[in-house]
Formats: sequence, C-alpha cells, structure tokens
Amino acid sequence: MITHHPADSLLLKHAAGAAHEAVSLIVATHLALCPACRRVVKLAEHAGGILLENLTPEPLTTGAWEHLAARLDEAEAAAPSIVARSGGTPTIPEPLRSYLGADGLDKIRWNFVLPGLAFRPLLPGPFSAKLVRSKPGSSIGLHTHKGEEFSVVLAGGYSDCSGQYRRGDFHTATPDLLHRPVADQGEDCIVLAVTEAPLAFRNPPIGLIASLIGY
Repeated sequence: MITHHPADSLLLKHAAGAAHEAVSLIVATHLALCPACRRVVKLAEHAGGILLENLTPEPLTTGAWEHLAARLDEAEAAAPSIVARSGGTPTIPEPLRSYLGADGLDKIRWNFVLPGLAFRPLLPGPFSAKLVRSKPGSSIGLHTHKGEEFSVVLAGGYSDCSGQYRRGDFHTATPDLLHRPVADQGEDCIVLAVTEAPLAFRNPPIGLIASLIGY
C-alpha cells in the first residue's frame, strides 16, 4: 500500500508539462505504481483540455501542421519498446526503464560509494537523477539538503524521522529536513532520487567522498 505521495502542486506541474525532465521522470515513475495519483493527473489533464477548448484560436503559420506531424513521427520512431519480463510485471516501471536500458534491477551496473551503498547516475543537474542501492541496515549518514530532493522507492524500503517508505512511496525532502535514512531489513533498498542541489553531510569525509564520485 502506497502511503506517501507527491504534493498536488507537483502533480499539476507534471500534468501541464512544466516540470524539469528529472522531476517529470520521478513523478511518472510514482504514477506507474500509484493508481490514486494517476487519477489526480488524469483529472488535471482533463481540466487543462477544457481550458484549451475555450481559448480563442490563433491562425497557423504556413507549414505549421506539416512541421508538427514530422516531429510526431520522429518521436514515435524514437520511442523505446516495452518488453515485459517473463513471469510477470517488470520490476522497473516505465518510463524509468527507457533511461536504464535494463529490464530488471539485477541488470543494473552500480558505482560504489561506501560499504553497503552504491548508485547509478541517470541525468545530470540542475535537477539530477540517480538510482541508489542500500544494503539492509546501511545509511549514507546524517545530512540535510541545499535544495529539494524527491525520491521514490522501487524495492525494499527505508525509514527516517519522517516515517517509513516502501515500494511506490514518494518522499519530498526540503532544506529544513535533517535526517538519516536507514534501509530496512530484508531485501536491498533501491530508490530513484532526484536532487536540486548536492546533499549537505554532517560528516565531512562522507561529503568529500560524495563530491569526488559525483554522488
């Protein structure tokens, strides 16, 4: 059961197509796992369609339709195929699989950070996206944030001072949050994280390591 969701303002921004690519990616990943938020976005898109219908039409420039049709054809040709894993639903939901080029979490190649912690970079800043894998009981350490951070749990779970987060849960961290997420016991915790700015670690050596490896 998913108990933590994005703010309505973030869902509306995603529905309007106004979110940064990395933010849109993490919201879309949550939507793939959360029927409740999909309903909110569908309503927002419907409301946006009504607003567009009531706008005064603007005349098209010469060749505008042909140009749009050509761009749509290019997007369709570039769209990745969706291949289900044998035996059930893929562990990695779309659209995240398009960025990873992998169909299962066991296919990902990880970069070492600290014992029990690894990551896989996906998108560079200003909003950067990465996957983070934590072994049960491990943690990156106490830290705060220089900007907003969004995370969605893909496998396992973790806990911090704000609660417990399991598969599909969406966590928003702001600069006023000081926390130390710890991976739950059981399976590895794998999280998609999007950060507006680097984390601010209370342990300087960890902060130095993180900056050196681009974590």
